[in-house]
Amino acid sequence: MRKIMFLLMLFAWSFIISPTPIAEASSTEFQKSVIVKYPTETSKQIIIQNADAVIEEFEHLPMVAVKISNERLKNLKSEGHIEFYEENQQFTLQNQFKVANLSSAELERWNLKAMDVQNGWSHGYTGKGVKIAIIDSGVANHSDLTIAGGKSFVGESYDDDHGHGTHVAGIIAGKHNGVGVAGVAPNADVYAVKAIKSDGVGDVRVVLQAIDWAIDNHMDIINLSFGDLEYAKSLHEGIKKASEHGLLIVAASGNEGNDNGTGNTINYPARHEEVISVTSINRYFKRSSFSGTGDTNDFAAPGEEIYSTYLNGQYATYNGTSMATPHITGMLALLMEQYPYATPTELREGLRYIAEDLGDVGLDALYGYGLPKYRLPNFQVVEGFLNSGLSAEALNKKIDSMPDSIEKLALKNEQNKAEQTVIKEIDQLLGTLEKEPTEQLWNELQALLAKLVAADVKEQKQKEADAVIERLLEPATNAVRTFTKNKTVYNYKKAEVELNKLPSLNKKKDLEETLNVALKEFAKNAIDSLAQFEKNPTKNQYSYTNFSINSLPDSKIKTELLEKLAKQVQTAVKTAKTNIAAYEKVQTLKNYNKAVKAIQSVFDEKQRELLEKRIQKTVNNNTAKAKTRVANYEKKKTKANRNLAMKLVQELPNGKEKQQLLKRLK
Repeated sequence: MRKIMFLLMLFAWSFIISPTPIAEASSTEFQKSVIVKYPTETSKQIIIQNADAVIEEFEHLPMVAVKISNERLKNLKSEGHIEFYEENQQFTLQNQFKVANLSSAELERWNLKAMDVQNGWSHGYTGKGVKIAIIDSGVANHSDLTIAGGKSFVGESYDDDHGHGTHVAGIIAGKHNGVGVAGVAPNADVYAVKAIKSDGVGDVRVVLQAIDWAIDNHMDIINLSFGDLEYAKSLHEGIKKASEHGLLIVAASGNEGNDNGTGNTINYPARHEEVISVTSINRYFKRSSFSGTGDTNDFAAPGEEIYSTYLNGQYATYNGTSMATPHITGMLALLMEQYPYATPTELREGLRYIAEDLGDVGLDALYGYGLPKYRLPNFQVVEGFLNSGLSAEALNKKIDSMPDSIEKLALKNEQNKAEQTVIKEIDQLLGTLEKEPTEQLWNELQALLAKLVAADVKEQKQKEADAVIERLLEPATNAVRTFTKNKTVYNYKKAEVELNKLPSLNKKKDLEETLNVALKEFAKNAIDSLAQFEKNPTKNQYSYTNFSINSLPDSKIKTELLEKLAKQVQTAVKTAKTNIAAYEKVQTLKNYNKAVKAIQSVFDEKQRELLEKRIQKTVNNNTAKAKTRVANYEKKKTKANRNLAMKLVQELPNGKEKQQLLKRLK
């Protein structure tokens, strides 16, 4: 009984002394280390602010790895700041290997002969210039390997301390130096991207870091000789982003297969459509019993008894789809060098064109499309197409309709090459156009854009051209907007100067129309004044109208208004000239007064001055004649002389001089 009581007391005491440990356990129990995909940069910052710790931010992937409480995670998801989240997953390399020393010559390996890669080497194609990221356990220093660079995400160095990554590297790029092993693409630039630790264990988060690095460093191909049967959405997102950036991703189908080849046993990420999935065959071109099977298998490659580089300067023989994968990676590098203008999609299709069917006809679950074997195109066929004289668009349609073949890939490459030449010219022209937007350059740009065949490329380049035009239009747009708000001569001239800098564009025409509408509003006072003058042509109205019109900026509207005003003036001038001519013909006071009245209706000072000078000339002549007749009368005062003189004097304009002459005749 005493023992029972002691145990009960001890049990009760445990509740008293244990609250703090339980609370600590509770605070950590609901924290998760997760990979989160966010929809926007703003959401990313909100996630980071709410996280207990940020484990990793990615440069090109819209994801972040954080440590965060379960409650906050759910809240952020419900608020739309998280598209999805998942816990980090681990995977383990699967392989069978043994250190080996084979005596056969490096170029005589069965796996190399199986793929006829010597055909590429003999024509100078060795993968030169192609950048390959081997995301694996690193690559060890080896006399048969040259590593272009790399990065470790599981330690300080990308040096291999497992052996798997070094073996993969030798299959891809082992030197052709007469000893050891020969790689499929010996001159490819291979990068050791270490994401798997020495025990062969890796995880999704670290692989995402490696993929992010590959994107950032402009790799051409990623080799993933590992995988897992478990689906990781975050890894798929990383794969999709790499594919969007134009990287080819090659992955092992996995060693989860069975002897019967039944079921879908392909690993992730090889199952994804963005990935080229590789299954393994033996030297008899039969599927390896361990090789993964399923509808997403793409190609088969040698994966048994594969001799390649290993740790400590040694060589080893491995079995596995991990070994089959780098064969396809190397083959892609050869094709990429030979067809540098082919798109990733076209290169992937190119593998299909050269694949030897091994299983059921066409694509099958055991071998995919079969085993790619390096083959050169029939150059006569290629040249025949290129020299057909067809337009680029017609040639494109003809190539698309031709049967799948390596010649088709070669033609696509040549077509893309021509397209790239046009694209380069467009890019150069866009740069020049932005600095010097002339009509000629604009017309040249339109002609180049019309030459593009690929719809997506054409659309992209048109967008770039539109962006340049928008930047060119911005000063003119702002100037027109300023004039519409503040209608001054200076603002109009500024807008006109900016518009005159632009080539012929639809948007330029729209701006010109907007400017013209605003100018009409600005000219309304002058227009109304002219209309008033036409109805009531007074001197004051003329002066005001003339001032209003000349206050406008030089423009079509101003010219039109001045022409209308000038027409009114010319009508008055014409009338005055007619009356002056009548006076000149019949020099009577009545005709004079009529002419003077007509001259007074001419409100243009210059025109009136000319008319006044003309009539004054006649007046002066008549006055001189009258003075002569008056002088004659004064010398010989006869009635006849007086009548002659009086007749001339009376027809003179009224004035002081006329009065003086009349006094002399009294």
